[in-house]
Amino acid sequence: MKKIVLAVLCSLFLAAAAQNDAPKWMNKEKKAVFSVVTYSQDGSRLGSGTGFFVTETGEALSGYSLFKGAYKAVVTDIDGNEWPVASVLGANELYDVVRFKVNVPKKVAYLPVAHEPLPVGTVAYLLPYSVGKVVPFKQGTITETSKVEGDYGYYKLDFPLESNQKNAPVLTPSGEVFGLAQEDATGRAGVSYAMSAGFTAHIEIAPTDAFNSTYSTIGIRKGWPNELEQATVALFLLTNREDASTHLETLNDFIATFPNAPDGYLSRASHYAYNRSALADTPAGQNRYLDLAMADMEAAAKRSDKKSDVLYNRAKLIFGVVAADTTLNNPAWSADAALQALDQAIAEESLPVYHQLKGDIFYFRKQYAEAFDEYSQVNASDMASPQTYYWAAKSKAAIPGTQLAEIIALLDSAVVKTGNPPTRDAAPYLLERVEYEMQLGLYPQAIAGYDLYYKLMDGQVSDAFYFYREKAKFMANDLEGALNDIQEAIKLSPGDAAYYAEAASVNVRLEKYDDALQYISQALTLAPDFAGCYRLRGVCYMRQKKNPEACEALKKGAELGDAVAAKLLKEHCK
Repeated sequence: MKKIVLAVLCSLFLAAAAQNDAPKWMNKEKKAVFSVVTYSQDGSRLGSGTGFFVTETGEALSGYSLFKGAYKAVVTDIDGNEWPVASVLGANELYDVVRFKVNVPKKVAYLPVAHEPLPVGTVAYLLPYSVGKVVPFKQGTITETSKVEGDYGYYKLDFPLESNQKNAPVLTPSGEVFGLAQEDATGRAGVSYAMSAGFTAHIEIAPTDAFNSTYSTIGIRKGWPNELEQATVALFLLTNREDASTHLETLNDFIATFPNAPDGYLSRASHYAYNRSALADTPAGQNRYLDLAMADMEAAAKRSDKKSDVLYNRAKLIFGVVAADTTLNNPAWSADAALQALDQAIAEESLPVYHQLKGDIFYFRKQYAEAFDEYSQVNASDMASPQTYYWAAKSKAAIPGTQLAEIIALLDSAVVKTGNPPTRDAAPYLLERVEYEMQLGLYPQAIAGYDLYYKLMDGQVSDAFYFYREKAKFMANDLEGALNDIQEAIKLSPGDAAYYAEAASVNVRLEKYDDALQYISQALTLAPDFAGCYRLRGVCYMRQKKNPEACEALKKGAELGDAVAAKLLKEHCK
């Protein structure tokens, strides 16, 4: 019994002696160390550990493994104050470190970060989280160093680490933190390690990092890159990856982080306007979000050095909302309001992109001549594109009295603008151009357009393509080519009666009446009331001098409403 008492007294004496040897700064800096508890998505406790502040505004460091899978985290300082973790600012799974922001109401005690690297033999102090008056610190030295990146080090220490001391700060004799305490991976007793605090304090999230596994496994909101340009890219990447309410929180956080950046207000205005039905259940609530969108556009204008750019974005947003919801009855959200903002932008600076939007608005309002004039201004600039030539062609086509050749010329320009030779982007413009060429009877040109389309699509075309190209070849008197195309259409869609009827027509022109009759029979099997097929059958029988069969077929076609069959019946079957 005496031996036990003596051992206890010795232990207390040694602890007291160690406390007396504690550096003067330790009682103050222990306030920067806290405990952190993490929670899973269902709210259950996930884990607990140690962390510490490295700025007075609440930036802190801890272990990545503690945060992996966490959707919420709360820190508690030695005075019992609890604060939520607001966002993750950086993480490295390999080195098991994380930097994060705590929502602190005021300035907090923090540990200044040491300048590295530190040499072997440097005295090191472990400062664990403790709420008692006596700080159970550990003292030792750095016995080995290795570089992590740049001047940042990974340090071996000559004292052991208890399980509850992992990620506690390791400090220099002057009270600067140089590492996060980590266990010896091999399980050796008597040693521990410290991962560079300087390296951890400078980890940043790149714009695309929120989608890699290191960050995606943490459900807590991610912070923003320090550079506005990179943060703006990150915001853009998040736009379609979050639901409406979550993305609104993201936008609010971006604006709070970068309050003088107009892009944040413009993005939130767009979110309010386009997602108003997801954010509010009632018309009154949705109208409130339209008002908030207007307020954000005003806020963006106050923070922008380029007035015309903000006016353009205002016009673009208003028009986008109006075009998507034609039931809106709000003067502030109308095509007129969009045009007014756009005219103000053009008065400030007449840019092609502004005229393109103006053309879009005029086209929406069915003011096709005005739309064509605006697209023509764009096409006369270095901003000309396949799309602007295409919409100029569409506008021109809607203007009464336009010559088809003018439309074809504009579509030619759209095709040329895709590249030389044209790229797959030219495909829709080729098909539209072919339609006008067919109307003008330019069948060889139409066939050439279809052939180029086929090449651009690497032969991956539909049955409808073969059907329409067959018609062009038929009109150009390329009957064998037409027959080949309609047979390809039948292969792709064997249940379409119209294709068999078309094959029959080609065979009639080729005077292959037996083949034509076979196609007609197949068509009528699929569509027994196909009046045109009875007419074709009548024609085939007439050419074969089978008048009774011809008249019977023409009579059936006439009964089903085929006017040509009725005419032939009257002429040949008296």
